[in-house]
Amino acid sequence: MKNIIIPLLLIINSFQSEQAFIAVAKKLNPEQLDKSINKQDGLFILIKKNSEDFVRIIPPKNSKFELPDSSAKTEAFKYGDFNADGKKDILVYLGACGTGGCMYGLFLNQYKNYYKLAYLDYLKNVEFKIEKNGLWTIKSSEEIEPYNPSKIQITAYKFDKKTYQYKLDSKYLYEDKGGKQ
Repeated sequence: MKNIIIPLLLIINSFQSEQAFIAVAKKLNPEQLDKSINKQDGLFILIKKNSEDFVRIIPPKNSKFELPDSSAKTEAFKYGDFNADGKKDILVYLGACGTGGCMYGLFLNQYKNYYKLAYLDYLKNVEFKIEKNGLWTIKSSEEIEPYNPSKIQITAYKFDKKTYQYKLDSKYLYEDKGGKQ
């Protein structure tokens, strides 16, 4: 049995696209493959090479997900248990930087290399806070006036358990008056 599984795994690993894997697997065991596809419906596959911080993102079948910048290298930015479920999630840098920050995607681990996309938007000067319940808050901040760090808009995103998404929680202005009242 091992003699069959090891070469099969090597062949599967050598394919660069999920479609090639599906075509070969259907010939081997179509019933088992159909069950596997149904399990991962709507889930992303993230593959990280141990020697690099780059993450390969394979979107779900029939997904309209596209990288915002085709030349950007998708890079793991932060690992952590963002939704307090005991699994390691990944915040991935997706590029497409501009004055409002850079595009990030937060992928929440479901099982093995299968992830659900819980956040996709721009962040700038990213900070994290772990709440008492274990959920992470993501904060993004930017200057209101160019080259004036005394006025900063802070945006906080929190995990919504009902929608299984990170959503806007609060947006406020921080103003440093330099000790003046």
